[in-house]
Amino acid sequence: MSDHFLIRRAARAAAASAAMLSPVTFSVAATADTTWAMPTSRITVEDPVHKKHLLERIEINTESKECVVLRVDMKEENFVLYQVGLPDGRVLRSGSWLLAPGPNELILDARDWPSGTLELSVLTKKDLMKLDFER
Repeated sequence: MSDHFLIRRAARAAAASAAMLSPVTFSVAATADTTWAMPTSRITVEDPVHKKHLLERIEINTESKECVVLRVDMKEENFVLYQVGLPDGRVLRSGSWLLAPGPNELILDARDWPSGTLELSVLTKKDLMKLDFER
């Protein structure tokens, strides 16, 4: 299993949801008799080329010594796990953030955080991203 905190957390959540599902019986004979339907229409996926990813759009405001403010504007709803830590791996804060369409703001209490380089990691459904920032 990965050493990254957010990947371990997502793996535990996936394992817990799989354990809650009732076991499904599987039969090779039943599968062999099933007809395979081809898609009737093309599935279009929004092209991410020339578009900024979520972490590139997040504005990190570190002007105040009391808090760190994360701001991002979203086109559609998204759920992410975030983690702020030190480059040596020590986690300062982690949690989940439900991003609604429009402007979003998350205020993190940073009174006990050290100054210097910190890392913001964001785990989405598609990828894990990490960004260094100065405080």
